[in-house]
Amino acid sequence: MTMKINIAYPQNGSQKLIELEDERKIRIFYDHRIAEEISGDPLGDEFKGYIFKITGGMDKQGFAMKQGVQLNTRTRLLLDGTSGNYRPKRDGCRKRKSVRGCIIGPDISVVNLVIVKRGEQDLPGLTDPDSNKPSMRGPKRASNIRKLWGLTKEDDVRQFVSRRKIPGKEGKKDRFRSPKIQRLVTPVTLQRKRRRLALKKRRYAKSQEEASEYAKLLANIRKEKRAALLSKKRTTSERKSQRTSERVEKKD
Repeated sequence: MTMKINIAYPQNGSQKLIELEDERKIRIFYDHRIAEEISGDPLGDEFKGYIFKITGGMDKQGFAMKQGVQLNTRTRLLLDGTSGNYRPKRDGCRKRKSVRGCIIGPDISVVNLVIVKRGEQDLPGLTDPDSNKPSMRGPKRASNIRKLWGLTKEDDVRQFVSRRKIPGKEGKKDRFRSPKIQRLVTPVTLQRKRRRLALKKRRYAKSQEEASEYAKLLANIRKEKRAALLSKKRTTSERKSQRTSERVEKKD
């Protein structure tokens, strides 16, 4: 019987996977639940004084433990995506899926732990100074970088972005990689904005000109139609009056 424990130390950003084969050490995790704290003294002298917090786990078939399910076995729940373990493709979808209860039992293969309190000795790869891995992730948005460093709009935020050093290979120089700054105002962005506004004004002026030309064209068409109608009426009235005069002359 074996069990793996994945120990994490958030202060250093480190974690380590340890495989336990002694059944007496494995049994100390039985009947404990997620979010409970346990002592690390039974694991060995190097863990003396350490206190761990259980954050999760997985059984031998790969089903993750779920907080709130007070069972030490696997069960099937109708999930809607609001509590994890299921991601619906559409709104309102629900699906019945198998989840593992939050109580540790013999079928658990991996237990996730977080160091809450350090002990007397440093654990290599976890709490020793060499395992300290500071996060290289900093803010990417220009306004957040200014807020972090207390900069003004006149300062160049490109000098304050977090950079990661990549050692060169085969005698090459070291390289530095930095994220792309979001919403950074540069002369190029200002020029593009001016171009967008100029194109917008140009399109507006063109549409206004075309609208005025179309209105003139409609006015000319209406004028021509009205003139044709008036001339037709005039011709009809003249013919009618001419016929009337001819009839009168014949009677006389």
